[in-house]
Amino acid sequence: MKKLEKFIAISIVLLLFFVPYTYSFAQENKTSFDVVNVSKDGYEFRITVINPVQGDEITRAGLPLGNFHIIPSRKYNGNYVSGTVQWVNPDYIISEGEQTVDAMFNCDETGESVIITVYIYGVGNEINNIADTKESVIGGKTVRDILPVGVVGCSINDIVKPEDMIFYNGNGEIVEGEVTYSGFDNTIVGLQEVDWLFTPNDTKYEPKIGYIEVKLNDIPDEPTVPSLTATTVTLNKLTAYDINLNDKAPGCKYKWASNNPEVAKVNTKNGLVTAVSEGTATITCEITFPDETKQTLVSEIVVGYDDNAPVLTDTVLDLNPGDEYDINVENKVAKSKYRWASSDRSIATVNSANGIVKAKAAGEAYVTCTITTPENQVIVLKCDINVTE
Repeated sequence: MKKLEKFIAISIVLLLFFVPYTYSFAQENKTSFDVVNVSKDGYEFRITVINPVQGDEITRAGLPLGNFHIIPSRKYNGNYVSGTVQWVNPDYIISEGEQTVDAMFNCDETGESVIITVYIYGVGNEINNIADTKESVIGGKTVRDILPVGVVGCSINDIVKPEDMIFYNGNGEIVEGEVTYSGFDNTIVGLQEVDWLFTPNDTKYEPKIGYIEVKLNDIPDEPTVPSLTATTVTLNKLTAYDINLNDKAPGCKYKWASNNPEVAKVNTKNGLVTAVSEGTATITCEITFPDETKQTLVSEIVVGYDDNAPVLTDTVLDLNPGDEYDINVENKVAKSKYRWASSDRSIATVNSANGIVKAKAAGEAYVTCTITTPENQVIVLKCDINVTE
């Protein structure tokens, strides 16, 4: 018996403790709208409900639920998604005190319908007569009408134009006023919802609220312009150089040509230039872009050398199999790049970085040293290799 009395006493104390807290919670949330349940996993919602008469978030009792605009911020698996939201029972009459109502979200991305249970607190309605004394306006854009697109860092007025937000009275006359926006974050890439409020200049009209979706993209990189890897090429006779392109644009066509094939010829498809005889020639690369616009790039070719240009210490080598020889470069150009190559590695190889030649077997070959200067000038030097037993 004593145990029963002790249990009842403890229960009364706990009841007295929790009842005031529950009442306080309801009072503190009487002007808020909380999502208390979502029917499908992965979805997140933040709800704002606007009273169309006062432009506030107070749910006044005695009015149909359909008179209140529900503005959701919605995500699926952490990403903003689009779709429509509407009350399941817009004819439901708001009562005083705590209650829950349902809204349905139809997701464009997943094709799913999601039920959102919303907690609201209805308060006494003392302004019903105000609604009858103000005229409604029509107009403005909603989420289903437009999808403004901008870039990160822009303002809402950069992407939602004045002509998108024009309002009319029942006679089709334009109603002047101010449109203000809230909830816009110009740092978010992707979709987001932005609330708007139209406040007419003439107080005989009631304010109008709505929301739109906007989309922000990253600021695009500056477009790159194709260029040649070498604007000036100096070749020894019977040497070659493959002119390439920097920053190729997708979908383009390329046509190479030489104005003097007797000095230097070029492969019309790939830009490989071959020296024929001493002199000068101009190599052009005509680029045709996907929109049919054209760009022409030019490289000047010189076959032969002047006294001040870089030269090899040796232009002809006679070696036996197994011999090694270090070819050097005179008149080097500061900060240039040097690349060595052999025409026939079965006869003679060369270290690509330092020009050390190794004779392998009897025969004739040549090695080239390709010099690329900081100004994108290319110089190709040649050394003939004769390997005998």
